[in-house]
This record gives sequence, structure tokens and C-alpha cells, in this order.
Amino acid sequence: MDIKFWWKKNPNFMLFINFFLDFLILIKNLFIKKYQSSLKVICVGNFTLGGSGKTPMVRHLREILTKKGYECAVLLRGYKGKFKGPLIVDINTHLSSEVGDEALLHAKDGLTIVSKDRVKGCKYIEKLDVDLIILDDGFQNPSLIKDYNLIVVSSNKGIGNKLIFPFGPLRESIRRGRKEVNMIIKFINSEQDHHSLSYVHKYFSKIIDTEYITRINANLSENVVVYTGIADPSKLISSINSNNKKIISSFLLRDHQEINESLAKEILIKSKENNADIITTEKDIVRLLGAKEDTFKGRLFVKSNIADLAIKADEELLINDIENSLNLIRK
Repeated sequence: MDIKFWWKKNPNFMLFINFFLDFLILIKNLFIKKYQSSLKVICVGNFTLGGSGKTPMVRHLREILTKKGYECAVLLRGYKGKFKGPLIVDINTHLSSEVGDEALLHAKDGLTIVSKDRVKGCKYIEKLDVDLIILDDGFQNPSLIKDYNLIVVSSNKGIGNKLIFPFGPLRESIRRGRKEVNMIIKFINSEQDHHSLSYVHKYFSKIIDTEYITRINANLSENVVVYTGIADPSKLISSINSNNKKIISSFLLRDHQEINESLAKEILIKSKENNADIITTEKDIVRLLGAKEDTFKGRLFVKSNIADLAIKADEELLINDIENSLNLIRK
């Protein structure tokens, strides 16, 4: 969701709107039953609506926790997937229309459970042989108690105009949830911080500056066509340009936008007309899983080259903080 006035600076007196909306949220949450899991629950969330890099951070977090000896299960609702769950996601049999894009990405890395009801999903995982549950999103949902909250923000958008939806991009005011936040991950994707980040620094001292690293196959042709629906495509675009590639056409999709036959055909035509290779990301290509080979979607799946997105962060600082906060003992 990208409404222009959400990201512009507003007079501070307008923040009074948040007090009223926060009060309504508080009243609503009073009637929601809360569940405490027998397992430790780590939530990777954000303050704002829309994408901000939660899913890549969840994947990175699972990777580094696994290296430290912890068995992790990722739990998510499977946005735009039709299955209610709880169920274990199988990369070989499930489609994005069934479990959502993010679930298929997580399933490539390890045990992943989709459940529209997070509490039911948590209880399902408790019966499995795991040490930790990592939530992809759900910071503002009070039904499941979290033991550690990791919040992702981007340097180019921050928290926008600092107002709660629908007047701004916030899900709730950051003042209300500040006591529950353990660490902020700030993705550096602009030369200068968005003005709203001064507000974040005011309330949170534990902030880790983090970078995306994008690797492009150097053997691709000079001309390329790009399609992607990631939250912030600017790093991908700049990485392609810095690899001496010329972007003939870029298809910047909405988050979770379906890649239908018409769109797939258009991308393939652009590629053929300009003798250009096609570049996309892992998150985007999972939407094409299961497409028949004789369709445009199937051909696009075969012809797409995946840009490798990695995260560079202070892993030891993050893991030590998680272990100390949760009193974890490595195996």
C-alpha cells in the first residue's frame, strides 16, 4: 500500500488522532484471549502496513539460529493463500494460491506452518520437535504472546507521517508498543534517513543497521528485463545497473500481485524483442511454481534468472541479544 500523503511530513499536532485510534485498538484488544506457548516465540514484524523486508529477515534469522544449533519452525498466515491450516508447507506440492508466496520461500529453508489462526498454528508446532517458533508478521496481534519482538523498518520510508491507518501507514502508534520491542532492524536503502526515523530513534536505542546485498549473474546479456513485486525494488534495480546491465523494461508489481498469462506473455515479448535476459527474485518466481510448460507462465518460469538477495547485519549482536533475552542455551 503506497498512498503518497502517508509518507509526507505532517504537523505534530495531528498526532492527537493517534490517541483516539489507539484507544479504540486498546478496547478491541481487551476482548481478545491471549495464548502463551510452551515454546519461545520470536516475532519479526513492522510498524507499518505493507512490505518492509520482514520475510527476508525471517529467512536470515532462521539461517543464523539454525547454525547456532536451534531447530526453528516458521509460522505465518499465508497471505492470499486459500488454505486455512494449520498445515506443513511442502514446496513440491503446494502453490502460492494455496499457501501464499512467503510460505513457499520459507518452506525452501525448513519447517514452515501456515495457519490463518496463529494460536492454532502455534499449538500444532508445539507437538513437533522444534526449539523456537519464528512468526513472520503478527506484532500487533495480541492473541499469541511473543517472547521477543524484532521490528523491521526501512531508511527511505521509516514510519511515514507517524499516523495510524487510515490517516497514515501505522498499524498502531509506536509509543503504545514500544515496551514490547526488543530490537529494531533498519534496512539502509537510501542515502538519507526518512524524517520519521528521528521519532524511532527517540523511543528505541537498540537498532541494527542492515543492508541488502544483491548478486547478479555476470554472464547474462547486457540487455535485461526485470519483473519484481518486492517491497523495495530500488536496491535490485541499482545492483543491476552497477553490474553494467541495461534495463530495457522493468515490470514493478504490487506486493502479492498475480502473474497471469497476459503479464507473463508481455514480459516474454519484451525479452525476445530486445534479445534481453529476464531477471527476477526468489519471492517473485515462486508465484510461477506449478505452471505448465506450454503456458506463458511456464515459459517465463524457465527463462527467469534469479537475483540472489542476501542480508548483511551484525549477526552476533542480534543472536546474543535473543539468547540473553530468552535465556536460551545452545545445544
